Amino acid sequence: RTTIGYTTYEADQNTAGSAKFVPSAENWGTSSTGLFWDRNKTLDNFTAKNVSVLRMDDSELYTTARLSPLSLTYYARCLANGDYTVTLHFAEIIFRDNRSYQSLGRRVFDVYIQGLLLDGTVIAVKQLSSKSKQGSREFVNEIGMISGLQHPNLVRLYGCCIEGKQLLLVYEYMENNSLAHSLFGPKGSPLYLDWPTRQRICIGIAKGLVYLHEESPLRIVHRDIKATNVLLDSNLNAKISDFGLAKLDEEENTHISTRVAGTIGYMAPEYALWGYLTYKADVYSFGVVALEIVAGMNNVKYRLGEEYVCLLDWAFVLQRKGSLMELMDPKLGSNFNQKEAMRVVKIALLCTNPSPALRPTMSAVLGMLKGHISVQEANIDPSIYGDDLMHQSVRDKYNEMRSENSTEAETLLQSSDAAPNDSSSTSA
Repeated sequence: RTTIGYTTYEADQNTAGSAKFVPSAENWGTSSTGLFWDRNKTLDNFTAKNVSVLRMDDSELYTTARLSPLSLTYYARCLANGDYTVTLHFAEIIFRDNRSYQSLGRRVFDVYIQGLLLDGTVIAVKQLSSKSKQGSREFVNEIGMISGLQHPNLVRLYGCCIEGKQLLLVYEYMENNSLAHSLFGPKGSPLYLDWPTRQRICIGIAKGLVYLHEESPLRIVHRDIKATNVLLDSNLNAKISDFGLAKLDEEENTHISTRVAGTIGYMAPEYALWGYLTYKADVYSFGVVALEIVAGMNNVKYRLGEEYVCLLDWAFVLQRKGSLMELMDPKLGSNFNQKEAMRVVKIALLCTNPSPALRPTMSAVLGMLKGHISVQEANIDPSIYGDDLMHQSVRDKYNEMRSENSTEAETLLQSSDAAPNDSSSTSA
């Protein structure tokens, strides 16, 4: 017990646990629910001790705190009916200066910087810029979604800070930046992705999407799967990031007609043109990313000629010619498993079928990538993709969006050349 002035404080030091009620004293008790799913360490109890310097008054009261992943309830007994004042204190992440940060990269609406927690954990801080289209409501939605999702192929959220117009998310640090940086980086880049690594990255992305679509407590459509939103850790494991555009399907709807929000070159036709959103939109985006992984080229920026819209367009042409091997990234050389690479290309073409009904689910895609399910040939109906009027409308819509959003189509690589901590940059 600690007495300050005329008030006596009693510590809550019981280790407690998940779904456990603890009568801590004669007149009060506590109850918590949930378990922490931490792959890096085992949580022996549900309390934590502060290791930072506390400068507030009566700091001895705040040296320990109770941890609870889902809910925490305190019970008081033998109290008269009436109103009581309860004071809650939450730990905040404090940054002492800006000079110790390194720039990890930039987005159109977001800025990522690097920081270091007191326990030595390296973190990535996502700060929404003043020009961001995401407001506090979208920011809070993102926090709620990500904090409840734990999967090896999703970027982990450590915490958040909202103060005035300052909106911050604290993520785990991904040492090898984005997949786009590795694939489309400058020649002579020290990071080389061989074929086994590329195949593992494809499988990792697929696992993350299977979790979002079918296994997570919340059924989520990401809506913005692209190479810049796939981050690589120190072991080149792929993790999906940026859930700012994610759409919850809480009512088990089969489709959602919504405002189109995504990145040109990765959006499914039915979503880009009509705002028709299902999980198959993420399947389409995955197919584009898988094709980029095999080819080592950016779908948006690769145009063999004026008659071709993008890398995907060229892939369909090569399929008809029976020359899909021309898509392979020259950096792979000749010493790689061409059969496996061709399987990934065929899966990518299945995923990018213009008809969402003909695209596989992500669980089926994962089975095909692992070799558990046979891969069918992607027979694209000419009336869907090859029709001149339909093709021209898609081409015109694509060019219109690219013209209006030219800054959004730039890669992370271009922006990384800017001076560190330049939060006013609008490059992507």
